[in-house]
Amino acid sequence: MSLEQKIQASNRAQSQQDAPAASMPDPLFLRNILMATDFSECSARALGYALGIAARYRAQLHLLHCIDPAPYNLVTPDAVETSCEAAWRDMRRLQSDLRNSGLAKDVEIKFRVEAAGVPAILPQIVRDLDLGLIVVGTHGRTGWRKVVLGSVAEIVVDHASCPVLTVGPSTDRDRLERFGPESILFASDPSARSKLAESYAFSLAQKYNSRLTVADVLEDHAGRVLARVSQFEWRESESKDATREREPTLLPQLPTEIGTERDLILQVADHVAADLIVLTVPAAHKFTNRFLSTTSYRVVCGARCPVLTVRAG
Repeated sequence: MSLEQKIQASNRAQSQQDAPAASMPDPLFLRNILMATDFSECSARALGYALGIAARYRAQLHLLHCIDPAPYNLVTPDAVETSCEAAWRDMRRLQSDLRNSGLAKDVEIKFRVEAAGVPAILPQIVRDLDLGLIVVGTHGRTGWRKVVLGSVAEIVVDHASCPVLTVGPSTDRDRLERFGPESILFASDPSARSKLAESYAFSLAQKYNSRLTVADVLEDHAGRVLARVSQFEWRESESKDATREREPTLLPQLPTEIGTERDLILQVADHVAADLIVLTVPAAHKFTNRFLSTTSYRVVCGARCPVLTVRAG
């Protein structure tokens, strides 16, 4: 069968399946969101996104700063306590700035400073707060010399059992921060299938009335993938059921894309002017192991918009 025939056959087989499956009521309830901050410019940018999503979902936002005691082992015994006191001063300053600016008027915020490493404390915090989302800023430096998100962002993605929204300084589309996403891209891979990722993509699209693009990987040969690209838009439903005020309608198919998975995702994101990418991360992938340079890591580093990473499984 030729490549064109494969594309046509896949489109015929899938086009009638996607829209009914996407018509499910919104399954996503975000009661608690965590924002990991180090008070840097990267964190300040990510905070705008965290506030916007918390307001939209009426979720409580928790601002967390961690101080790892390990580097202080060779200095004075009260060094950790002194650092915690300094962190609380920064937290109170941030609290005052948010109150005076009115940016957090629709969000309940809790502030937290912990003397613990992120890997040690994060799993417990996720469980205790029943977190639905973590937001973190990234360094996002890219180029031929290095591809680096920043150690805190890498650790958070690796150790969080809930989805993580990464926001880098290379982001040049700030609609999500100001108004919510107009265009969302969901990259779906059968080798790392995640119903949770799908739920987040459709829930966010429905909540913000966004256009949703779904890139389904059909085949993968030696790093070259074939993907079917579909688009949905939300329209008013004729149903009187309050849980289904809007339902997705499948739009005409976009051209099928071929290329490496990382390049394909970023190219489609540029083509549809995505304000947000929802990306499934294979369970075995570790962002802290930079030598592997996984597709998901490279997408997060190279994206021109925030990326929501969801662990497969």
